[in-house]
Amino acid sequence: MSAVRGGIEEHELSAAVDGHLPPERAAAVEAYLAANPEQSARLEQYRGMQQQLRQAFAEPSEAPVPTRLRVPRLLAERRRRAYWRLGAVAAAVLLLIVGGAGGWAARDWRLGAPSANQTAQVEREITNDAVAAHRVFSVEVRHPVEVGAAQEMHLVQWLSKRLGRPLVVPNLTAVGFQLMGGRLLPSEGGPAAQFMYQKGDTRLTLYERSDDAGETGFRYSKNNGLGVFYWSDRDFGYALAAKTGRQELMKLAEMVYHQLSDEGAKPSSPVPPPPGKPS
Repeated sequence: MSAVRGGIEEHELSAAVDGHLPPERAAAVEAYLAANPEQSARLEQYRGMQQQLRQAFAEPSEAPVPTRLRVPRLLAERRRRAYWRLGAVAAAVLLLIVGGAGGWAARDWRLGAPSANQTAQVEREITNDAVAAHRVFSVEVRHPVEVGAAQEMHLVQWLSKRLGRPLVVPNLTAVGFQLMGGRLLPSEGGPAAQFMYQKGDTRLTLYERSDDAGETGFRYSKNNGLGVFYWSDRDFGYALAAKTGRQELMKLAEMVYHQLSDEGAKPSSPVPPPPGKPS
């Protein structure tokens, strides 16, 4: 607070108006006011305003309190608004639950079977990933696989655990392809497995991962000399790739499908037809 003339602080003048001036400063303030009539008049004006305010708040009003402002009415109104808000929240939650359940039910109804676009998209993903993995690893001389065929049991157990289902490594020795081993690969659909075989200078890869495309027949495509057969069975997608003719690759795909199917576990059973004709 700034000082006024005579060494008197402004807060001391306010204290004099409120009656809280310390006794040791009372004489100095009174001397200052006696010597400064204008300041004394200002303080008297403040005292008068303060007295009027005290009287205004001290005297009870003769007018009755409006009904809308009475305490019981205010409490009742407050409770009513609280109940209304609680009811509104409950209704909103109920609508969300009902709407969400309806939405998911409608979603399940719409997505009960994969659409043609979804199936085609999964096919493209798996085929493209299989082609890319084949091109990268089939040309490797020293490290074409992550785990070699000498550790086939460990390889199958490891990849089965990572892909979340028991895997079977097809045996293609009857047509001259020897297992080299396999590796774990990443994909948009989760972990994927690649098994690699070799016959002379030709390397064959089997790529597999989970999918939700449903069962599909064999689909053949060719990419810069690399042939690929794709199919889907029991929520798993497969892609067999090699630089070989379509007919030879088709026979290999049928052999692989037979060994991976349920019937493949029964050597005496007839060979089941492939899940569709090549497109």
